[in-house]
Amino acid sequence: MRVKLDPLFEYRHCPNCGQNDFIVLFNSNMKQDDFQEGIESVYMLPGDKYGRHVKCRNCHLIYVNPIEKGSKINEDYSQRKSVDASIIRESRLRATKSQVELIKRYKKGTNLLDIGCGEAFFLFNASKAGYVAKGIELSQDAAAYAKSEFGLDVETKPLEELQLPENHFDVVTLWVVLEHVPHPLTILKEVHRILKPGGLLAVSTPNIGSVLAKTLGKRWWEIRRVHINQFTTKSLMDILKNAEFKNVSSACYKESISLLYLFIPILKYLKLYEKVKTSLLPDSVLGRIMNKIMLLYPSKLNYSAVIAFK
Repeated sequence: MRVKLDPLFEYRHCPNCGQNDFIVLFNSNMKQDDFQEGIESVYMLPGDKYGRHVKCRNCHLIYVNPIEKGSKINEDYSQRKSVDASIIRESRLRATKSQVELIKRYKKGTNLLDIGCGEAFFLFNASKAGYVAKGIELSQDAAAYAKSEFGLDVETKPLEELQLPENHFDVVTLWVVLEHVPHPLTILKEVHRILKPGGLLAVSTPNIGSVLAKTLGKRWWEIRRVHINQFTTKSLMDILKNAEFKNVSSACYKESISLLYLFIPILKYLKLYEKVKTSLLPDSVLGRIMNKIMLLYPSKLNYSAVIAFK
């Protein structure tokens, strides 16, 4: 017998194969009050809150079920503040430069759409590399940052509301986006429609099949409220094939994280951040030093990256 849910929540069939047959991996640790909070950040939060994770018996995708209603999720992202932009800026600019180098090996100097572009660090580097770059980002604050810092105009409506022209883009990218959306297959089918024949799709998500994820279990930092789909490289490739993409293959780029970007979530997790945060501000002496020290690592250490073609 199904428990009656609050009207803010809904059950999902598997977001990949559509089946409704799953096993429960672990239950939610969230309380009712947790769902009333908005999303302050998608970057610097440690993974201490999460929904009920289930695994599809048919295609083996891991996803959260039930979830908040899609309208509530979109509203929360629309109101999200870019409080971490100054901390993550140097790390993201370095990492997204490597992402641009990855796609340039397949498609050069053409129309590009970045869905869920955040503060537009990738778009900035793509524009510098010669792409005619367009972004979509629900966060009003992040879109304003993209305009003020980089002079980039970013759409702030959901992809499905924009009614973009068919067969228009040469490249579409979804960097760490699909783990956030209630219906990833629907998004991918729309991406397939707006890509030109032969167009390139590049996708990345946290990889729940990674050594780090398997070692840390529920303590893995990617197990958190804002992540409602958990992909392995195989399940990510499978959902792209379900959306009729071809020549699907795994890829890798160089991720980057500053010492400050790494250290703050650890302090938050240990409940120590509030005591020392003034000394770790990005414009403090210690903050500037820690933000210049970069750790480079292959994306496959924590993420699945996949490319595919229409």
